Amino acid sequence: MMKETARGMAVQMLTRVETEGAYANLLLQKNIARLPDTRDRQFVTLLVNGTLKHRLTLDYALRLHLSKPMSSLPHEVRAILRIGAFQLLYVDKVPSAVAVNESVELAKPFPKFTGLVNSVLRKVMNKAWDFSWPDVKRETVRYLSVRYSHPEWMIQRWLKRWGIEETEALCQANNEPAQTWIRTNTLKISREDLMERLTQEGVTVDLGTKIPESLRVQHFGAIERLESYLEGLFTVQDESSQLVAHVVDPKPGQRVLDTCSAPGGKTTHLAQMMQNEGEIVAFDIHEQKLELINQLAERLGMTIIQTQSGDARDLPGIKLGSQQRVLVDAPCSGLGVLRRRADLRWQKEEQDLKDLPLLQLAILERAATCVEVGGYLIYSTCTIEPEENFELVKTFRSTHPEFETVNLVEDLPFALEDPRDIQQASKGMLQLLPHRHSMDGFFLAKFRRKEV
Repeated sequence: MMKETARGMAVQMLTRVETEGAYANLLLQKNIARLPDTRDRQFVTLLVNGTLKHRLTLDYALRLHLSKPMSSLPHEVRAILRIGAFQLLYVDKVPSAVAVNESVELAKPFPKFTGLVNSVLRKVMNKAWDFSWPDVKRETVRYLSVRYSHPEWMIQRWLKRWGIEETEALCQANNEPAQTWIRTNTLKISREDLMERLTQEGVTVDLGTKIPESLRVQHFGAIERLESYLEGLFTVQDESSQLVAHVVDPKPGQRVLDTCSAPGGKTTHLAQMMQNEGEIVAFDIHEQKLELINQLAERLGMTIIQTQSGDARDLPGIKLGSQQRVLVDAPCSGLGVLRRRADLRWQKEEQDLKDLPLLQLAILERAATCVEVGGYLIYSTCTIEPEENFELVKTFRSTHPEFETVNLVEDLPFALEDPRDIQQASKGMLQLLPHRHSMDGFFLAKFRRKEV
């Protein structure tokens, strides 16, 4: 049995991700609380997310010193080798000898492989980054895939769209540590007062420059244990996700429909912008996830959200033309949030980009029927793929002349600088990209229902 140390816990989680398809972020939420030391919790998070992000690169470095394929080793041994190599190649604060010795200790329940772990990691330690990559000109796809640890099918798509320089920049951005952003609950406190409060609680805080409610936080330990969190003064939400409610632009007293609402970040932001006046019906197909929305709304002190279980393609009980604002935050491939979801790049397949648009369009079609004349329909995803974004919007518009696009430039809480973005936004759509905008990859489109 492996000891419940930070490294041992990381090995167990990585093994479950590989063998069961478990979600790393959920495993971390569930398990790291068992570690009493904040530094250990942070170290486990670093090991799990870092090893997952860089897995292809780590395997490339390890294979140079293995006489047998990685696939022939027990899953736990693969995880031990990978977290050992990750510490040696990516974590300056861990002494190399410690990384090797601790990895050998982890391998003791697998006595046949302790010698292999010791030998291979010592060679990685001595070799470090002194090895050859695939040739960037002759094997461009393989080079970018191995160098930046992304599946080849993603690299091929991005190369066709953007070329090598921008694809490389995107891959680099996806491998950066994800920053933690929070949204001020302005129903209870101003952003400036929250910043002061968090500083008193020992948190490092920076003002966001794009979203008026946003703050970037660091050195916060367990965020859910902060008094300001428990009092409902903020919730964790990335800036690009916070942008959605500003584009929806709901007013106090309105009727608003959120078709795919869990876990509730955008839903509660809508309620916040409505000054907790009006009515929001929040659907989700997974009934157990509705409780997350209810819990979040209760903590934040919001009472206008009515959660309802149901398929967004049906939206049972919602009358035609009854809503002034309708948000479709559609289920998607999530390829815009790869730096935030370390395991996602290995869980998605290109076939998903053929299947998902059928679901997305069906949801958008039903949602459109709920919008009153003069009301607004907003479509958003956390992906960067055209089939789920621009092409889907084009398909929708071709059969819905009753909807006109809305100039997003006027709705955004920050000024766009790139002429390409300004042109896009003026036509009612905006694609945010991690390497261009320093935000999660996100897509937004806004339509107004007119008389036909």
